[in-house]
Amino acid sequence: MASPSARVLFVEDDAGLATIVTRHLRARGHDARIASSAEEATEQLESGFRPDVVLLDVNLPGASGLDLLRGPALRAGGSPRVYLVTATAVPPARLRELDVAGFLPKPFAMATLVEIVDRCASAEEPELPGGLG
Repeated sequence: MASPSARVLFVEDDAGLATIVTRHLRARGHDARIASSAEEATEQLESGFRPDVVLLDVNLPGASGLDLLRGPALRAGGSPRVYLVTATAVPPARLRELDVAGFLPKPFAMATLVEIVDRCASAEEPELPGGLG
């Protein structure tokens, strides 16, 4: 039996990393899309894309990932689970304050990221390093 697939929006300005990650996710049957900025993510959400999970970098050109979290676009996009995937350290208290599902620090193991998305597809709550998941 095929595993469930997830709709994924990877908001990442590093084109090489974004391509590698989305190729891995697509190979597992997920509908993985890239937005290279918060503004591009907003455009995709406003045009009707409804991701199950958003993998969000914090440091982006233009508006930051935190700006995307604070704005209305994610709510308008169906309030998907959001995981910060960033090299920026984010304390647990700040993660709770931001109301994100979890934090995956860069560099990360591809298997860990794929497991997060697989679990989101099956509606399980992924367990992340550090107990936030």
